Amino acid sequence: MARERSPERDKAKLMWLESGGTLKLKDIAAALSVPESRVRKWKSMDRWEDELNGSVSGDSKGSAPNGTNGSVPKSRGAPKGNKNAAGNRGGAPPGNKNAVGNSGGPGGPYRNKKALKTGMYETIFLDALDADEQDMFDQIDTSPLVQLNEQLIMLSLQERRHMKRVKLLEAGLTDEERKTKQELMQRKDKVPITSPKTGKEITVPVVTEGMKVTEITTVVTSKLDKILKQEEALVKTRDKKLRVINLIASLQQEEEKLRIARERLELDKYKALGHGGDGGGEGDDDEENDGDDLDW
Repeated sequence: MARERSPERDKAKLMWLESGGTLKLKDIAAALSVPESRVRKWKSMDRWEDELNGSVSGDSKGSAPNGTNGSVPKSRGAPKGNKNAAGNRGGAPPGNKNAVGNSGGPGGPYRNKKALKTGMYETIFLDALDADEQDMFDQIDTSPLVQLNEQLIMLSLQERRHMKRVKLLEAGLTDEERKTKQELMQRKDKVPITSPKTGKEITVPVVTEGMKVTEITTVVTSKLDKILKQEEALVKTRDKKLRVINLIASLQQEEEKLRIARERLELDKYKALGHGGDGGGEGDDDEENDGDDLDW
């Protein structure tokens, strides 16, 4: 949404034009309590110079008699005599309805899915989930270790599928593939009917449409190329699987280090509370009691 135009913008322009272009931009900025850089930007965007050159009188300071201030005015539109756009009235031809119902603006309607192909870059909206997806949304465990384990399982299944495809290619497929081209064509068939006048059986030509094989092509393909592509995909899947395994091992090591650190902290707290000196105190009491028994 465009920001509302500042009312100070028109005030700054009016002050500068009324001064004949002599008022400094810093003075205008100080009078309107805005930064000087903003006034300079307004001057450039609103083309104050062009408006001043087109509106000052011939007796203004530094201006030429024709009111152009000695400068050559910029040409607008095509040069004189140019006929490149002859006959072009602009816009669509009369009666053109190609844009009927188009509200304009970039892209299609809000949340348009017409450009969806594989779904890799699809934006998923929570309020557009179906009932099964909403149930799954509440049940998904988002902890990193669980997600990595699920990814490892999926990669293992994908790895097995690649291996099965390689095995099928090696065992069953040939290097020749047959392509059949069929076209919809009209043909005349003779259909026997009984004549209502004579009662005899006659044949009447009837035009029908049907698919007809018009071309059969045998294409020789390399079975080895297909196998190599599957093996290349298998190698990539295994690389992903290895990275996931390394991430799982690293995460488990970090959790083990954290567990050991917590145990040490608990042990240090236990020692700091003085539990280790209770046994010595009890021993001293026993020795005093033993001495009393001997004196007795």
